[in-house]
Amino acid sequence: MIIPVLTCICACTEFTDEELMKKVQAEKVKSITAWKNNPSQVISNLEAAEEIQVKIDRIRFYLENHSLDGVLLSTVRNVNWITAGQLNTQIVLNKDVGVAAVLITSSGKRYVVCDNIEATRIMDETMTALGFELIQVKWYESKPPPAGQAGNDRRASLISGFGKVASDVPFPGTVALPYDFQRLRYSFTESELSRYRWLGKQVTEAVAEVCMAVRPGMDEYEIEALIAASLNSRGILPTVLLVGVDDRIFNYRHALPFGQVLKKYAMINVVAEKWGMPVAVTRFVHFGDPPAEIRDKLDKTAVINAMYEHATVPGTRLVDIWEKCKEWYANAGFEGEWEFHHQGGAIGYNDREYVIYPGIDEVVQENQPFAWNPTIRGTKVEDTIIAHKNGFEVITISTGWPVIEVEIDGRIYPQPDILVR
Repeated sequence: MIIPVLTCICACTEFTDEELMKKVQAEKVKSITAWKNNPSQVISNLEAAEEIQVKIDRIRFYLENHSLDGVLLSTVRNVNWITAGQLNTQIVLNKDVGVAAVLITSSGKRYVVCDNIEATRIMDETMTALGFELIQVKWYESKPPPAGQAGNDRRASLISGFGKVASDVPFPGTVALPYDFQRLRYSFTESELSRYRWLGKQVTEAVAEVCMAVRPGMDEYEIEALIAASLNSRGILPTVLLVGVDDRIFNYRHALPFGQVLKKYAMINVVAEKWGMPVAVTRFVHFGDPPAEIRDKLDKTAVINAMYEHATVPGTRLVDIWEKCKEWYANAGFEGEWEFHHQGGAIGYNDREYVIYPGIDEVVQENQPFAWNPTIRGTKVEDTIIAHKNGFEVITISTGWPVIEVEIDGRIYPQPDILVR
């Protein structure tokens, strides 16, 4: 049995003195720019080493089943994953391939492959203590020549000595790494869950902080700057930053900031990461009571998101969830609304490891993160959850945030409501 909306618990902020309100808002904005003094790591070196060993064991099993002698991981996502978030190779923030690669062999040996610019920092600060050996070249020996020109990438000759090696990016002398390797990332270890829970709390607090600081008269660029500062003050990098206000929320599903001035209604939608692990969250603010249209649409979107959470059970085929989601929209009175925006899917070491779609060939794994994002025009619900064998866990809960409580089969599924100010 589904009871769409049991309770709406609102957190309203009232000010009777206009000058006091301006002062409080100014202090909130000012506090966003301060460094929060968060830790760079939230797990011990021992926990990191144990996590890496679990992943190496997964890789060795994979290599054996695919008749490979090794795997070369160069993408930032894969390097973060295999090193338990201890090695950051992303010198240029908009590049998917970092300045160092990791080689894991079928015998379990582990290497860092990099040039002499990076080697000392990488080995001294993290990788030597974690049992990695160095394969080093000069910086001018690690640049593939432009197309049609002579040259030699010395890394290729060194990697070739390890036999048949698969690579996650095109690399001389290697074979392409099959897509199914990505599935090794899906099921989180206990230490990954520790990092992810910490990160979910921090990202959600950053968004809530900005929702309490915005005010009518701000434009979307200023709100964007506030959320970026709030995340950066926590040592967290935004990778998706959508800010829409008023009619733009209804007109565009992906409302990149465009400078419109806030009157009453604001949406903040972020994906933000640390240690290569992104977290997704969306929140809304409305000044004064929301119109009935917004209220009705958000309530129904909350029910759909609760249905997604209820269905996210280890062992469940994603194609089965896909077929059900069309019914959920129809039951809400918005048949076919799913066609106007993707519905989200698995998250973890990419903004979405995959999104759900017709015919998808994936199965929910135990301890796998998901971020569903159902949307009905003008509203959206998005949190990040972990699928456990005994139920799911929401890691993006805002303390004190208003919620919509949805009941499904006797269980309450709290969903983020609009913050009314």
